[in-house]
Amino acid sequence: MNREKPAPTWPRAHAAERIRIRKARASDLSALTALYAELHLDDYDYRPPTARAMRTAFDTIANDRDHHLVVAVASGKAVGSLHVMIFRHLGHGLHPAAIVENVVVSASQRSRGIGELLIIEAVRIARRRGCYKLSLTTNVKRARAHRFYERLGWRRSHFGYSLGLK
Repeated sequence: MNREKPAPTWPRAHAAERIRIRKARASDLSALTALYAELHLDDYDYRPPTARAMRTAFDTIANDRDHHLVVAVASGKAVGSLHVMIFRHLGHGLHPAAIVENVVVSASQRSRGIGELLIIEAVRIARRRGCYKLSLTTNVKRARAHRFYERLGWRRSHFGYSLGLK
């Protein structure tokens, strides 16, 4: 019995056709720093890292086959991004799982289908790697983000907690 659900088919906004989704490059780091600042990470005492620290972290992530940092590019500039992490564990028949983090689209580019294209890529990555699930968390205050994920077929399935460590 095949339990795999078919891939969701989401309507793509016509403006999104000018958007390209690709693996992030070192040359995207300044744009990524600006995008991450838009995530409103004040709940986490966010301070932008130095360019050197970003490059060191980027190099580590870029060389890890279980990390997939992707960007949405418009007019040659990264205007959105997300990070997919694959992890192995001993449950679920040894099938890996994937987590999406830092989903962000520049405020000036929202509602153009860019977020959808990024999520489609995250699903593609997780399926290609044989993951049994793809999950994410979003701040309880972000009602617009909740509506976005639900529109794309995501369902609330767990009650989550987080423990601030910094």
